[in-house]
Amino acid sequence: MSVKLNHFWSVIPGKDKAYLKFIIDKFIPGVNNLGLHTVAVWSVLVGEYSEIILENVSGDLDIIEKALKNKQYKILKRDLLKFVKNYQTKILVNTGKIGSYAIDIRKDTIKFNQMWNVLTQKKDEYDEFVINEYFPVLNELGISVAGEWEVLIGNEPGVICEGRVSDINNLMGNLQSEKFQNAKLKLKRLIENYRSRILTFHIQKTKGYKSASYQKISD
Repeated sequence: MSVKLNHFWSVIPGKDKAYLKFIIDKFIPGVNNLGLHTVAVWSVLVGEYSEIILENVSGDLDIIEKALKNKQYKILKRDLLKFVKNYQTKILVNTGKIGSYAIDIRKDTIKFNQMWNVLTQKKDEYDEFVINEYFPVLNELGISVAGEWEVLIGNEPGVICEGRVSDINNLMGNLQSEKFQNAKLKLKRLIENYRSRILTFHIQKTKGYKSASYQKISD
């Protein structure tokens, strides 16, 4: 089962160039060497909470736990804090409602992430609804559901629905469609604390898993 370690931060003004060099030359190779494969670094285009999100993924929670205790990780985090502020992390576990998680992402991908808390008394109804209705509606609208994640460690909301699209203009139109609005209205009867974010690439992987390299895409 896929497990994520996501890092959230904002870049300290005036340190952009040094920050970018550190992330590409030191931080990403360092966490990759600890078994935390860097899928991408994202810039929050629309939505609250953070300016930048770095996404690590592993197949095993134990690998993440060992990495966080590793001296090398502690050094990387210490050095990262010279360039960023408001640093936080979340550990996410794949709920298994979607098939295998794809770590290779198309160059034109934009993320549409939705977050919420499931009402405890509605859990069974929620599971049936998202599997049989909500996720299929998103896929029909061109929002490919890459995974549903439960926040194991970190701030709420406790569930993240990760969607991927290739055209932001189509996304905006589809989010205003009657089909999406009706589906979201039904969803909101089963959840609380709904939020959403649109993410674009900040730093992108340019080669495969074994020989990954990374390049800046946006500020």
